[in-house]
Amino acid sequence: MNKRSDDMPLITEKLITLKNAWMASHVTDAEFPTPLSELGLHLYQLAHSELSTQIIDSIISPSESSLTFYPVDCHPLTIRYALVYSSYWQQEDQQQAIVEYLTQIMFEADTKAQLYVGFYNGKPAATGMIYTDINDDKKISLVSDIHALPLPNQTQLMQNIEQFLLHTAQQTSATVILQK
Repeated sequence: MNKRSDDMPLITEKLITLKNAWMASHVTDAEFPTPLSELGLHLYQLAHSELSTQIIDSIISPSESSLTFYPVDCHPLTIRYALVYSSYWQQEDQQQAIVEYLTQIMFEADTKAQLYVGFYNGKPAATGMIYTDINDDKKISLVSDIHALPLPNQTQLMQNIEQFLLHTAQQTSATVILQK
């Protein structure tokens, strides 16, 4: 049974809610969260409340990228993810709060989220996430948290990681939603 297109806003909102709850859980479920990590969570939630979403109907294969992509599967990559993603905020105290918050992320074997870091010339330069859930026995994925360091080629780096994530999500999901 196919979902009617008017069900997609509800499905999208549910997926975003699940992703945001997972992201928040690293602070809200902590026994002793730091005030700085709580501020980082607040800043993250505030920034994400202003994003829009779109369902991606067709995804072209990624063009050749200047990035090398790595799934975040260990704490050193979590730190690199946090440092790159924090550059989205302009103020240094906000960046520090985001780093404190994001470095709290812990991965379980069955997590629905997969973070990625894109390396440019051997250095971390771009980030993104795929959050996947099941809806009516079909996988649905949300691609979000796309950002790149403020380098001269920032736009290209963000396009590269976005293409990679959309293509990766499409390999296993019936529906792919982009949040940015």
